Amino acid sequence: MIIAISGEADVLGAHTYTSGLAVAVLLLSSALLPACSGSGTDASSPTVSQAVSASTPLAKASDPGAPGPYPVGVTEITFQRASTTTGEPRVFKTVVWYPAAAGAANGSPDATYKGVTDAEPSPDGGPFPIIMFSHGSGGTPLQSTFYTSHLASQGFVVVAPPHPGNTINDCLPCVDMQALADSLLNRPDDITFVLDSMLKLNDDASSLFYGALDGTRVGMSGHSFGGLTTLQLAGRETTPFAAALAMAPPAAAVVGGRNPSNIPIMLMGGGEDTTCPLGPQEAYFNSPNGTEPRFLVVFPRGGHTAYTDPCVPLIDACGSTAIDQDKAHELIDFYATAFFKTYVAGDERYAAYLDPKLATGDADLQYEEHVPN
Repeated sequence: MIIAISGEADVLGAHTYTSGLAVAVLLLSSALLPACSGSGTDASSPTVSQAVSASTPLAKASDPGAPGPYPVGVTEITFQRASTTTGEPRVFKTVVWYPAAAGAANGSPDATYKGVTDAEPSPDGGPFPIIMFSHGSGGTPLQSTFYTSHLASQGFVVVAPPHPGNTINDCLPCVDMQALADSLLNRPDDITFVLDSMLKLNDDASSLFYGALDGTRVGMSGHSFGGLTTLQLAGRETTPFAAALAMAPPAAAVVGGRNPSNIPIMLMGGGEDTTCPLGPQEAYFNSPNGTEPRFLVVFPRGGHTAYTDPCVPLIDACGSTAIDQDKAHELIDFYATAFFKTYVAGDERYAAYLDPKLATGDADLQYEEHVPN
């Protein structure tokens, strides 16, 4: 299920060019494949949220692993730009999750989108910080609704554009080398363009998001090929992002660059991930070049699709030997929320949740941090 582009990634300004090293690219087909249930959660084991909350005072910061105080709204907005490589139109049917007004709690969330369609944004707590999400190769903006809807309930606006030519509707499997290389070059500009387009809506009195978005507090995230997109953007000398979270990225593509990350970054990886193995992610985390805080969250029994709504048997072992999918999602939501609350929303109370000493005793979790003095 790995596709390799022959080329060495060299992050230069606005684009990433290839010339030597193999760049790992994911075929993500979760939307068409059946989910597997995993091994089940041991009811006798405390959740990471319970364990942390029981062991440290957090100055009334809410539990980042629990649903947040907001109902979740969801909408779709279409944007278009010219391709970075060809000049041809690229159309982005973008999915946006956001904190909704209290009345949305009485609505019926869409079962696929995990939110109340076109609900009014919450008038309280805004303007809200933004998290961008980049899907995997052959994926979809809806691949990880457990994550995108959770962040929205916690007070973030989550914006997930498709990457035209590299979605589940464009290629299955995505094996054309030229198309993959084209996506590699277009993806970072897709993200920054859609972000800029959303911020224009913030100034548009006719928009659902008028006055609801805080363009000074923006985070970046993505899975697999989207994780590589995240690392590309995190390594730019000038970036609009305050922090970045890369889930199962093919990190070998950027290890050895001049500066792996110019912003705080969290990497998530799995010990059983054969698509984008853990080793290069650990090498990225241990790179001496970074000057910002770095965090490494490892799921020893986690595979490549622990970060998608279903586990995908064609890619991962999804039975009793794998981490339970629900538990993986709980851990991802917990650490992603604590990380973004701290480094994007600017709520320092949540830094206590990022203390590695509080993550001991769980066989399904290994966690490290490096915070420069």
